[in-house]
Amino acid sequence: MLAVLLALATGGDTVALKDSLAVALKDSLAVAGYWQQQVAYVISAALDEPSAVLTGHVRIAYVNRSPDTLHDFFVHQYLNAFRPGSRWAAADSAEGRVRFQHLADPDYAFERITRATVMGQAIAPDYPYAPDSTVAHVTLPRPLAPGDSMTVEIEWRARLSTVPRRQGRAGRRFDFAQWYPKVVVYDRHGWEDHPLYPAGEFYGEFASYDVTLDLPADQVIGATGVPVEGDPGWERARADTSLRVDYQRGYYAPRPTSDAPGRGALGVGCGAVQVAAGRKCVRFDAEQVHHFAFSLNPRYVYEQGRYGDVVVRVLYLPGDSATWGRGLALGRTITALAWLDSLYGTFAWPQLTNLHRIDRGSTEFPMMVMDASAGQGLILHEVGHNYTMGMLANNEWREAFLDEGFTDFQTGWFAEAHGRGSPYPELEARVLFLDLERWSEPVSMVSERYRDFETYGQMVYAKAQLFYEQLRYVVGDAAMRRILRTYYARWKLKHVDESAFRAVCEEVSKQDLGWLFGQWLHATPLIDYRLRRVERRRLADGQWLTAVTIERRGDGWMPVEIGDRDTIYARATGQPEVERVEFASAREPGRLMLDPRGRAHDYDMLNNRERRPGVGRGAWEFRIDDPTRETARRDRLVRAWMPVGWYNDAGGVTLGLRERSNYLGAYDRGLLFGTVATRPAATGRFGGYLRFADPIGHLTLRTQTSVAAWAIEGRAGAAFSIDRSLRRHLASRADPHVGFDALWMATTNLTYLDRRLWDDAGTLEAGPWVATALARGAAVVRLRLGARGGLVYSNPGIGVVTSTRYDVEGFGRLTGEASVRAPFWLGTTLGVRLFGAGYAGRSIPVRQRRIPIAGADPYETFTNPLLRSRGALFVRPDVQYHAPGNANLRGFRSNLAGRWAVAVNIELTRSVFRREAGILREVAVEAFADGGVVDSLAVPASAPGRWYTTLYDGGVGLVVRPRVRDLGWTMRLEVPFVVNRWDRAADFRPGEGKLALRWQFSLEPSF
Repeated sequence: MLAVLLALATGGDTVALKDSLAVALKDSLAVAGYWQQQVAYVISAALDEPSAVLTGHVRIAYVNRSPDTLHDFFVHQYLNAFRPGSRWAAADSAEGRVRFQHLADPDYAFERITRATVMGQAIAPDYPYAPDSTVAHVTLPRPLAPGDSMTVEIEWRARLSTVPRRQGRAGRRFDFAQWYPKVVVYDRHGWEDHPLYPAGEFYGEFASYDVTLDLPADQVIGATGVPVEGDPGWERARADTSLRVDYQRGYYAPRPTSDAPGRGALGVGCGAVQVAAGRKCVRFDAEQVHHFAFSLNPRYVYEQGRYGDVVVRVLYLPGDSATWGRGLALGRTITALAWLDSLYGTFAWPQLTNLHRIDRGSTEFPMMVMDASAGQGLILHEVGHNYTMGMLANNEWREAFLDEGFTDFQTGWFAEAHGRGSPYPELEARVLFLDLERWSEPVSMVSERYRDFETYGQMVYAKAQLFYEQLRYVVGDAAMRRILRTYYARWKLKHVDESAFRAVCEEVSKQDLGWLFGQWLHATPLIDYRLRRVERRRLADGQWLTAVTIERRGDGWMPVEIGDRDTIYARATGQPEVERVEFASAREPGRLMLDPRGRAHDYDMLNNRERRPGVGRGAWEFRIDDPTRETARRDRLVRAWMPVGWYNDAGGVTLGLRERSNYLGAYDRGLLFGTVATRPAATGRFGGYLRFADPIGHLTLRTQTSVAAWAIEGRAGAAFSIDRSLRRHLASRADPHVGFDALWMATTNLTYLDRRLWDDAGTLEAGPWVATALARGAAVVRLRLGARGGLVYSNPGIGVVTSTRYDVEGFGRLTGEASVRAPFWLGTTLGVRLFGAGYAGRSIPVRQRRIPIAGADPYETFTNPLLRSRGALFVRPDVQYHAPGNANLRGFRSNLAGRWAVAVNIELTRSVFRREAGILREVAVEAFADGGVVDSLAVPASAPGRWYTTLYDGGVGLVVRPRVRDLGWTMRLEVPFVVNRWDRAADFRPGEGKLALRWQFSLEPSF
């Protein structure tokens, strides 16, 4: 029966049938107990360019090589993912992406079956995942027993989408992928009928393909397989007209052809196609592949080369000459093949085509990669997929780590082997952040089950790559190379899974690796070791015997190396909670450290060193601070020092030393100031400020905590802050936070205080806050609400008789604001901010806790030495600096404040210069208007007895956004020429009125 059906599928040539069957089965029997279904496609299709619709017919010969009797049959219609109503479109909508869900005819893709026969019987398919139609199902007219076969014939129409993703069209360019009814895999799990989602890709049966295409005559085609009939357009497209094109027409055994025009789709080859004027027929053959893809572009330029027996073809656009042409992409593709050959073994297919596709990024197919650029790393990644996914054919949606992470691993190994640096440090640090913040999910998850697409990508690419790096660390480089070659030799041109790969790893390495696969693929443990004790003893023969006691503090484990600055002495298993390792050495080891190469993924390496007198386990790097860049180390606490200086009237020139410290750039963050005032008459000359945040030894999920204390420039105090992120997705558009702040602030030396802003008083206060930011495209919405309550105590002053030194009373303070910035007319950006705040207490609030109308309050500016004290640089009478905040009526004086304020701020900005590099990144012009109603304590009402005052200002300005390396900031130069209460204007001069030329500047955005 099989011979008859396959003979029909190949046009009746039984010799060709036997050869084809032998090729298809030669590797299927190499692994005991392994089987895979046998599939042969004969496809005939014609493209109508004006409508972009392809009409096709496929005859599928299907042999059941499983041990099961089949009662159903499924095909994928993947193009139906790229349209409204699909599960892909629904996932995009759920995560805030807009691609296919709103496309209208004729922009969306489709694949429609117009007629189908199964076992000779006409059948209409049903769609089990409706309204998604990427999987079509039929019930077989009769059961298909093991070893039995059947023929399925389908006629269909298909169209690519104008939004490219894994396929697409643009003008006369067409990237055809997943374009035909594709047989669903039946494997040991059963039918793998699975809709297509953004996360996760494809899974196909190995098959032979005989594809005949009726196309416009000037189209140039790149495709899976080899052209056995017709002109693919390469001669005309050659960059080098002297190049002899190697078509490889004789690579496969000859297939029968039909010389009977008019037989249409039931015929075989170009002889069965009635080619109209201005059109051509091209026929391709491919064996032992699980997909056939092709790309059309009449403007393609063709280059060709060879690696061993593999012909390498490159197709690019005329404008790509500098980046793809002159052998660049060709040479890089050959380099990739040579590297992969050295890792795995000989490429199993006759040719490889690398072409410039429509979409950004890249996609891999058997014998072909569609790339958006010709960088060596991208080409290595995609050509690597011809091994891991192509010839080692994993289920991409069930176990994506077996191809994405695998090819990222080999790409990184190439860079390391060719002197371009190891990607491991950056990769390990990135994954560590995901682990510590508990964004990581098991690498082995089914793709669409990750919480979002961003997490899927980080797990199956980055963390999966790190898994292979850790496997390489555990077994060693030599064993890793043997693993890859054995894996490929045994499993090429078959379906693979985790168990197949693990069995090879364990066989070659002679290790039980279940713990490694379990932790790295099926769990998300944290790993931490502490070096508890070191004992040294000199032996009689002069050698040193050293015993190291290691404590495992995390819930995961890895083998841990033990070494000093330049030598690795031993490796602990890392598994026991407490492990003692002894080793002998010719010399006394230096200061010992666990994991000196940083390969164990130990999240806290600050406790990995041997104790030493005076420093304990201290692992520090001291350096001169660079304010434009914060240096972080994986294995040390970075402590960066910098001299600082500023001026105020009480202390004169104040000199100091600042230290910034961090671990991993996010933990054990410290800020330390020590200062001395140089004015001879100054009191309270010495000052200090200390803040410490986010200790690595006390991890709290997505929470930042800090404590601070100070005694500096007439003020003393302490603060505690906690900030908990409530983000539910790694790439969420919303970023909600909740927090709690507690603060004590006391005045200790009045000579430093600007008495317009400070009373001789202190507060002890605390309270919660909530905030969120929401991005929708280029629009950003921000909300914040905070409440504090506590005690205020003040010195009542000379001549007031009280039983205690201070008057004490309770108070409360509530603030709220909401703002939005969004694109507006004519390329402008509109910003609107609403603010409201109030103070509750029996007495008039002390100045430092009133609600300011112009900007930040004294507590908010306290940490800035240029704003903190009387006579500081930015608060001098001749300097008009705006520190934004509160009611933000920027045209008014900073010392105006009362019990309450309600305000609105409006800005309209228009960028006149913008770039992504250099120091000056953007220059914009702005127009602004601020208005509010405030307590008459802040500004007396113009009408006697009124309890409120109405204020407004307006003007224009220039906004500049510079950036020096990691340090970026906003500079504003503004002219608030309208101030309704001009006598309260920040830049007031006698004789001026509501309209006047005033100026101010700021180093911060207005809101």
